[in-house]
Amino acid sequence: MIRAIFFDIFGTLVDWRASLIKNISKSAIFHKNDSFIEKLVINWRLEYQPILSKVNKKKIPWMILDDLHLISLNTVLKKMEVQNITKEQKKELVFLWHKLEPWEDSIKGLKLLARNYITCSLSNGNISLQKNLLKYAKLDFNFIFSAENFKKYKPDLSVYLGAANNLGLVPTECVLVASHKSDLLAANQAGYNTIFIQRENEYGDYSEKFKEKPFKPNFTIKSLEDLKKTNYLLVK
Repeated sequence: MIRAIFFDIFGTLVDWRASLIKNISKSAIFHKNDSFIEKLVINWRLEYQPILSKVNKKKIPWMILDDLHLISLNTVLKKMEVQNITKEQKKELVFLWHKLEPWEDSIKGLKLLARNYITCSLSNGNISLQKNLLKYAKLDFNFIFSAENFKKYKPDLSVYLGAANNLGLVPTECVLVASHKSDLLAANQAGYNTIFIQRENEYGDYSEKFKEKPFKPNFTIKSLEDLKKTNYLLVK
């Protein structure tokens, strides 16, 4: 019996790419066009999994995601030969990850599922980042879980197992909803049920740069509201 539904955040419930492009453009930190800014945003995101992997393998010390975002931003700025960005401007850019717009089905979908299930975030975002982001995007959860709670980043299995254990549940009583199959594959290995939500615009024209592992989830949807049309979960 399913009792709790966990959600990835970046890409699954919020549109990080379009939000960052819009907010970076508004900040006027870069006197560049949107095409350049989109490339910067994509390159920044491409640094995400490699630096998380370094933390999990203990090649670098544990740090929260805000700090890792700053390190990876510096890497991207150097690669793209961007100069004269101050420390304060870099902090401003990192904080933009705290202000991302939800997909149009996210708010309503979460409310629907909360009628019958425990709803939880399960994100690599640090706790303060998540609290700011969820308030900004108007996303309500019963519980917030972060890699920060376990000092490991997804897809390390300890994150999924720890989150279930914190609720007094076994993994088979849990579902992970995510737009990334690598996340779902790890959750499945931990014993979770899995729902893949297709976010076709997550990467814009750069989807080929983000390779997915092959994985067949328990269910595939295009919107959280699609769950009303199935018998997989109790949604009214």
